[in-house]
Amino acid sequence: MFLRTIFASIVSLPIVRGVIGFICIILGVIGLALPFMPGFIFFGIGIICLAGADPRLKKLLVKQPRIERFMQHIDKSSGLAFTRRCKIALAASAEVFVGRRRSQK
Repeated sequence: MFLRTIFASIVSLPIVRGVIGFICIILGVIGLALPFMPGFIFFGIGIICLAGADPRLKKLLVKQPRIERFMQHIDKSSGLAFTRRCKIALAASAEVFVGRRRSQK
């Protein structure tokens, strides 16, 4: 429990979120070239980390229409369980990079 608290406090630092975000964006670019590595997942994680690291960067990211939709999905899922939020984030990141909306049932 103590280590989890320390880890959570370290990850909540903006500089650490920024570094994790940039690493995920780089992994996303690599994932675009490699067929066995899904790049859109890393792009989604990177966008979430970078948006949480700096409010100015979040404003720049939200100016892009697809990323704005992604961030809206993430903001809507803030009160849900962790597994449900992960599913929504995965579907939203796939929607951003495929360019189509998922059909609503």
